[in-house]
Amino acid sequence: MNRRNSYWLTIIVTAVVGILFILWHGRIELLSWIVVAMGILLAIPAVYNLIFAMVTTARQSDKPSGRTTNLSSVVASVCTLALGVWMMINPAFFVGLMAYLFAALLVAYGVYQILVTAYFSRPYSMPWFFYIVPVLLVAAGVVILCTSVRTMNSVVVLVTGILLVASAINWAMQRMTLYPIRKNAEIGATDNRR
Repeated sequence: MNRRNSYWLTIIVTAVVGILFILWHGRIELLSWIVVAMGILLAIPAVYNLIFAMVTTARQSDKPSGRTTNLSSVVASVCTLALGVWMMINPAFFVGLMAYLFAALLVAYGVYQILVTAYFSRPYSMPWFFYIVPVLLVAAGVVILCTSVRTMNSVVVLVTGILLVASAINWAMQRMTLYPIRKNAEIGATDNRR
C-alpha cells in the first residue's frame, strides 16, 4: 500500500470510529464492549504465542542440543492471556481506565497530526488553520486527564468522537490542499528537465 492510500485509509478509519462514538456515546455498555474487544485482542495472540512456544519446546526437546524455548516468551504469553481473560470476564474494572486511554490517544493523535502537518508536508507550509484541530485534540486530552470529566464516560466518548471526526475532516482537507501543490511541483520539475 502506498503512502497516499494509507493516508486515506487512516482518514476513513478515524471518521468511522468518531461517528460510531458519537452515535453510541449514550450507551453505558459501549465502554464495556470496548474493554471486552481489547481483552479478545490480547488473548488471541497470547494463546497463539503460548501454543507456538510449547510446540517449539516439544520439537527441540527431541534434539540432542536440549535447547528449550525462551522462558520469557512463555511468561509474557501467560500474563497477556490472563490480562485478556480478566478484561473479558470483568470489564467493569477496566471501564474507569478507558477515559485515561482515550485522553492519551487524543494527545498522541494530536501531536502526531501536528508533526505531520509541520514536518512531513515540507517543503510546503500549511496554513495556520490546519493546526487548530490537532491543538484541540491535545488540549481535550489534557483536560480529560486533569479534570473530573473522565468520570462521565458518555461525555468522554462523545468528545472523543467529535474530535476524531473533526480530525478526519481536517486531515482530508490537508491532503486535498497538498495534492495539487505537489502535483504542480512535479509537473514543473518535469518541464525543467526538458
